Amino acid sequence: MIKQLFSLIITLASFSAYAQTTAGYKMGDDGIEYKIISNGKNDLMKTGDFMEIHFTTSIKGANIDSVLNSTRDNAVAQIIPFDSITLPLSYYKIFSQLRNGDSVSTVTSTDSIISKQNGQPLPSFMERGMFIYTNFQIVNVYKNQAEADSARQENMAKQEVMDKKRAAFQMDIDEKIIAQYLAANKITTTKTPKGTYVQITKIGTGAKIDKTKIIKIKYKGKTLDGNIFDTNMDNSKGHTEPLSVNLTDDVSLGNGVIPGMTDALLMMQKGTKAVMYIPSTLGYGASGAGADIPPNANLIFEVEVLEVLSKAQALAASANKMAPVNKKSTTPKKLIKKVKKK
Repeated sequence: MIKQLFSLIITLASFSAYAQTTAGYKMGDDGIEYKIISNGKNDLMKTGDFMEIHFTTSIKGANIDSVLNSTRDNAVAQIIPFDSITLPLSYYKIFSQLRNGDSVSTVTSTDSIISKQNGQPLPSFMERGMFIYTNFQIVNVYKNQAEADSARQENMAKQEVMDKKRAAFQMDIDEKIIAQYLAANKITTTKTPKGTYVQITKIGTGAKIDKTKIIKIKYKGKTLDGNIFDTNMDNSKGHTEPLSVNLTDDVSLGNGVIPGMTDALLMMQKGTKAVMYIPSTLGYGASGAGADIPPNANLIFEVEVLEVLSKAQALAASANKMAPVNKKSTTPKKLIKKVKKK
């Protein structure tokens, strides 16, 4: 994520060749303007160190002052090597002036970006007269790989706690939204252990699906407002082949599906038809998926279970599918002779 951010800023800054630098900022390589806020108390960072940093990127203008990305809101600090391989050279030179506890701010102008975009699309929020600021803060410096790895393990544990808290908070919101939708449309459902709401419209036959099975399904996925983002029930999305869903822990047997759908499928049997109401935390979460599934979107899936296969059956079916076609007749020779005589 850090390297992507650096690359983005350099791309933007490459368009931003000002006649004068922004007040209080120095001009660095690649047209990057920067300002360092230093406590001057520690040693300068050296190649081979590992720096733990927080960063926040925001856009400011006459009618906007908005944070675009921040590790303080969404994640723990990032730990990366301090060297000219990991960092773009222009940033390596800037960060070489920093100590533990220091901060550096970079700024680019949207005017220069827009005037030199060369036909490339820009974010919809970007207009002339704005400035993009990124602030980096060095929160710690580690002198070797072992120290950095130990700090990463601690950060991963912190991240897991933060993720669980955010998911629990969002789940409460999702459940209220789905409950209101179900009540308004007079839909009766059963809630799965993880939190998906399932309306069985046709009961299937045989044993319930479990996590030793590979199944094939027809499906239609849409948001609560009715926007269909994918389906194989018709050709509107360009595919009608049944979807193979691997519920086992053997990744060689294929792909799984989002947790909310997996949870609902375990209530079903071969031939079952159902409608699943999936909270965003059991779907695509805060990231969403493409243009059709926004962040924190609760989803509806209409599903029909066509086949339920064991691992052995799935492997056999895969082998048959991959086997070369035998163009010779498979009719027994005795039968051929009898047909000829007749």
